[in-house]
Amino acid sequence: MTGQTKADVLPSGELDRHLFLTRAMARRHGVNLSEAMHQGILDRADFVTMIDRCRDCPGAPADCHDFVEDDDQATAAPDWCANKAVLEGLRDLV
Repeated sequence: MTGQTKADVLPSGELDRHLFLTRAMARRHGVNLSEAMHQGILDRADFVTMIDRCRDCPGAPADCHDFVEDDDQATAAPDWCANKAVLEGLRDLV
């Protein structure tokens, strides 16, 4: 993978799916990732790392999608979410 990033070798549909799921899980838990980046709490590399974690998550993308769409009473990311610690750390900041 010399000279390439993960984003360069992922099918665009897969990259888009994990970008969507990362942002949706954050929104679902009251975290505005754009605002976190605007305030300098997250930088672009942090955001890319979150997407990579989502991509490598042990949870199935369908389970994540169902969670962000269906669970109106959630107060925390599910235990299987690879970004749970980050989202919970950001919750009261942005």
